[in-house]
Amino acid sequence: MKKAISLLLALALSLGLTIPALADQSTTTLNTAYKDLDPRTEIYAVTQTPGPDYPYYGAKNEPNGGVYYGRTCQGGTLPDGRYGLINQSHMDGESAVSFYYELNDTYSLEYWSYLYGPAIQSGDRAFLLYLNFSEEAASCSKVTNGTYDSKLYEMFSYLNTLSCPVLVRIGGEMNVWGNAVKPADFIAAYRHVVDIARSQAPRAAMVFSPNFSSPHRVDMDTFYPGDQYVDWIGVSLYYNRWSNNGDTQRDEFYGVGAYGDALLNVQQVVNMSRMHKKPLIVTEGGSANKFQGTENSAWAADRMARAYAFLPMVYPEIKCIISSDYGEDWSNTYYTFYNNPTVAAAYRQAVSSNPTYTHSLHDTGSYYTKLSAYSGKWEGTMELAAYSWASDKLSATWSVDGQVMATAADYPYSFRLDTAALSAGSHTVAVTFSNGAAKSYTFQITAPAILADNNAQVDGWAKSQVNEAISSGLVAGGLGEDYRVNITRAQFAATTVKLYEAMSGEKAAPAAENPFTDTSDPVILQAAELGFVYGITGDTFAPGRLVTREQAAAMLSRVYTKLGGEIPQVTATSFADDSGISGYAKSSVAFMAEKGIVSGKGENRFDPSGSASVQEALSIALRMYKSLK
Repeated sequence: MKKAISLLLALALSLGLTIPALADQSTTTLNTAYKDLDPRTEIYAVTQTPGPDYPYYGAKNEPNGGVYYGRTCQGGTLPDGRYGLINQSHMDGESAVSFYYELNDTYSLEYWSYLYGPAIQSGDRAFLLYLNFSEEAASCSKVTNGTYDSKLYEMFSYLNTLSCPVLVRIGGEMNVWGNAVKPADFIAAYRHVVDIARSQAPRAAMVFSPNFSSPHRVDMDTFYPGDQYVDWIGVSLYYNRWSNNGDTQRDEFYGVGAYGDALLNVQQVVNMSRMHKKPLIVTEGGSANKFQGTENSAWAADRMARAYAFLPMVYPEIKCIISSDYGEDWSNTYYTFYNNPTVAAAYRQAVSSNPTYTHSLHDTGSYYTKLSAYSGKWEGTMELAAYSWASDKLSATWSVDGQVMATAADYPYSFRLDTAALSAGSHTVAVTFSNGAAKSYTFQITAPAILADNNAQVDGWAKSQVNEAISSGLVAGGLGEDYRVNITRAQFAATTVKLYEAMSGEKAAPAAENPFTDTSDPVILQAAELGFVYGITGDTFAPGRLVTREQAAAMLSRVYTKLGGEIPQVTATSFADDSGISGYAKSSVAFMAEKGIVSGKGENRFDPSGSASVQEALSIALRMYKSLK
């Protein structure tokens, strides 16, 4: 790492760059020329709730889930001969749109609403306005001295009337202006605009948005106007095959060629987003499908598909992506893609394969959660995707426990894992890319819950018996939702009342008095008045204490005698641990064991002081109901 830093420092010095001492060292000019080529190989799960790796900053108009996406408005001649929004029909399903407005435009922003208005009138899209400083550095001084105040007040007052979320990019791409601006001058102008905006359009979000890199070799962070003036951080994010200036020696610096990748070129501004804790918007960008007359659609389509498939996955700080859908045939770089079938198809496919994108402001998208941060259950069909940076497109082979399950040849290298096909226990899912990069995670599959007819959880052996107890009217209320836990004295008392009512065909009458000081449960009082239960002392019942096996046998025998049955009296049972059975319970245990209603627990032991689960208690009650009714 030290060697890499030294090399970068040498590069910076050879280019005549200065290295400012800023708090955010990740966005210095040293690192502007640097692309972190760590492949960041990772597996992600699609989740419906955010994982701990998802950032939400609470900024104005920031979605807490889902990513807005859309394109720039493109004006042109409509089929009927009018001038209007020619790419509107291609905006279907998109949740954001943008429009360029020049600070020195002689027309008001409202005048141009015949262009962008059709795209926002439904209220289903966020609106990004580019407030361009037409004269660049010269505009900054005019803004600060109030030259444009009247226009700004008018513009923001109008924006405040719009019902959709509004974001305003102020003086975008200040780090690439031909008429270069001093950071202090830009900051003063930006703040002046924000002060007016906050007074006239308080719901609008203010966006600070540099270009992803600068030919002036200036640090984007030096232009930052301060957290109190910024709601979102933006970036112009282009990822082209060739450099506009013809320089072919520094592709890494310009972010073109092998480095013409949105996932690389966004790195510095992501660092800014994290440092300042602001959501990130790609305010414009794309990959030119025509360059100086050279057709480049296939390459541009692949890079655009890669960007839309992976940007919100790898960098969840990104909450909105706007692509440039404008250009002229005569221009050196042509970004218009609504009329380019190759690029448009790649764009639509990438958007449809990424569940984080929202197709309306009223939608909530899904989330990508790293498996290293995933804490949810592994159940049903898990939607997985994988990322690993490489200059060329890869393929990804998915395996589970070493067995190849699928190969994905397209972004985002997705895989549907059917956990129902896996046994309970530990498993490993792995992805191996065609360049050798790999990632794996071990996870646990738990057996699916077994539910009785009343949706209480039971063990497999008990399901049919509990269901029969339910249909026989033996299941009291208050037994909880998990019958695998041990039953309390209160719950077993309620079970004896239900058993008595089912066997006698009569409803138990309300109790006339309460002999206990620690409960007023009417069912316990019924059981006590019927003679099924006694207190553990003269006036305490201990309703929350677990019932013991000998107590349960005695309670059941009292139900039987209440119904007219007789229990032979014995002084000993046949169990090996007979000496541990209380005298009052020996006859009950012996009788119930003889009738097959209760049984020992191995090695001919009864375990008289042991507990019983709710499902065991219901099984015993059912056997008594069927055998002694």
